[in-house]
Amino acid sequence: MNDDLTTLRALRPNTAPPSTEARTAAHAALMERAASSAPVRGRTRRLRPSRVGLRLAVAGGLATAAAAVTVAVGLGGADGDNGPRTVPTSGPVADVQTVLYQAADRTGSRPFTPPRPGQWTYLETRYTSPGKPPIGGVQTPKSPLKTRVDRLWTRIDGTRVAQYDHGRLTVAPTGAGAMPPVDYGSVTKIPLDPDALIAWAKKGAPAGVRPGSPADASDAQTFGILASLLNDNLVPPRQEAAVYRAMAKIPGVTLERRTVDVAGRPALAVSRIVEGYLRQEVLLDRTSYAYLGERSVVVKDHTGDAGTGENGTWKVEKGTIDVFSVRLAAAFVDKPGQRP
Repeated sequence: MNDDLTTLRALRPNTAPPSTEARTAAHAALMERAASSAPVRGRTRRLRPSRVGLRLAVAGGLATAAAAVTVAVGLGGADGDNGPRTVPTSGPVADVQTVLYQAADRTGSRPFTPPRPGQWTYLETRYTSPGKPPIGGVQTPKSPLKTRVDRLWTRIDGTRVAQYDHGRLTVAPTGAGAMPPVDYGSVTKIPLDPDALIAWAKKGAPAGVRPGSPADASDAQTFGILASLLNDNLVPPRQEAAVYRAMAKIPGVTLERRTVDVAGRPALAVSRIVEGYLRQEVLLDRTSYAYLGERSVVVKDHTGDAGTGENGTWKVEKGTIDVFSVRLAAAFVDKPGQRP
């Protein structure tokens, strides 16, 4: 029996994403729980950052099932939904915007087969994280990392979610209204115009980070919501292209070309500083612009309570990996428990 990550993300309706510290704490606690009952195998998000709440996943021999529709990344591309755009000609901002527009063009034209009614989205992601720091403790770049594989099935209408819990497939209702959405039906309804998509993300930001909040905090939250949308969904081509065009318009977004993901694949890192001390990176394939995963790295020493509710604080040092995720599979399947 293979050991998978046991994690629970309760998808709570109408709930804004928690802070990065709260997400990290929740992820770390679950990683620790899983580690106590099963050995680590293989190599991983903060359970990610991405979805609202916690995610439950776990070890189990997953039954192999019949045909699944997988998504391939195609070549070529045209800016079909948004018409003319302005591409800067030089400098760091021009560089990241050019790459994001290229990613949008390539992504927007790739072959795609929509799911049939009643199907499920299957996502398989490997997460690497240092786990939960002890109160009063310090995490450093040398802190040992824990790895788990998260396998999650979400019905395309968003009504149910499934995962393995101690080898048993568990299916539960999800509610509705998560921000960002985590079901295919809701993702297809996001705005395709980049300005409208940014406004949509800002409107869904948690209390205290609303339009009118300090610009940097609002822009960071917008980037985080869009990054979460990519991480937690199999996003259709037009919507994924819209995300990249919107990211190109967010102040403070930067590009690193000489990156590799945790699987060693060459990657482009589109990133932004969030919460003042983390660099959140969206990783894209250097050639195809396919979505590879996500990484967040501490860029300056930080002390906080990690949202644990416990008394006391803990510290993370510059250079510490917060979370590293790699997408292993994304497909539409006919039933929970089925894998492509």
